[in-house]
Amino acid sequence: MTELSWQTPEGPLPAPAGRLAGRAILVTGAAQGIGRAIAELFQAEGASVAALDLAPADHAPSETILPLACDVSDDDAVQEVVAAAVAAFGRLDGVVNAAGIHIQGSLAETTPQAFRRALEVNLTGPFLVCRAAAPHLLAAPFATVVNLSSASALSTFPNRAAYAASKGGLIAMSKSMAKELAPRVRVNVLAPGLVDTTMARGIAGHNAMLDAAKRYALERIGAAEEIAQAALFLSSAASSFTTGITLAVDGGRSFH
Repeated sequence: MTELSWQTPEGPLPAPAGRLAGRAILVTGAAQGIGRAIAELFQAEGASVAALDLAPADHAPSETILPLACDVSDDDAVQEVVAAAVAAFGRLDGVVNAAGIHIQGSLAETTPQAFRRALEVNLTGPFLVCRAAAPHLLAAPFATVVNLSSASALSTFPNRAAYAASKGGLIAMSKSMAKELAPRVRVNVLAPGLVDTTMARGIAGHNAMLDAAKRYALERIGAAEEIAQAALFLSSAASSFTTGITLAVDGGRSFH
């Protein structure tokens, strides 16, 4: 078996300053919650990050983070921000689709408009981002895509038809993309359980979140930073032989 070598005539190369050193990665939903935690961790690990959200995120000014405003369900806007990211960094090595909305309600309560909006943001959005990014990713070595689905796509509850449909569709789409873009681009999915974010608190409320922890094998809900670490794994060389998987990061909720 041929061994990979970082040797030069002068000796071994120095270790890179971070697990994503030299990479340019686009992160959607980067203004708050899980997306923000991912953007900030990736920047700390050496990546240049294009941080997308409906309004530009207030990240600390830096040459390695580019806040951009974008509605991921708008194809023209997506094309513009992907082009802006490539123009700023000179390349695009990865994408993390973390933007999403939560729609909850019975079949009677969920309007067709609400159902379509869940699909537009949670499913069409990642499709548009990946479609715009694909030519650049295919030109980069070791490119990656990480799409954030949900534990609700693996083991769902009543009154979440729109949300579960959008997140389940994202898993199926990602598997197809993983086959299409291989071997140049690795495509994987994260399926987080309930995570302590501002959005989650607004939906469930503090007491309901504490009650939800009883359904988890680890007897607690997650932190955004924990999901970010999983996204880092799937975006780094640590997962170099991994593509087309759905990784549940849910404290054991999907089997407990």
